[in-house]
Amino acid sequence: MAAPLSIKEKLHQYIETADENKLQAIYTLLEEEINWSYSKEEIEEFHQRRLNHLNGTSKSYTAEESINLIRNQSK
Repeated sequence: MAAPLSIKEKLHQYIETADENKLQAIYTLLEEEINWSYSKEEIEEFHQRRLNHLNGTSKSYTAEESINLIRNQSK
């Protein structure tokens, strides 16, 4: 028995056969997410955080430390 199609697979199939009006409607709903990108200010903040990490002026956590902190906060 074949596995059920995932939502992604269903959408791919639908998009391949949908008429232009339906495609435009779908695109309109998702346009902001499709064309999303980081702002100049956000990119500058990422760079600053990286520099702070590299020069030791900010606290950094390993993945394991982060997981433990999250687990301990929910107790």
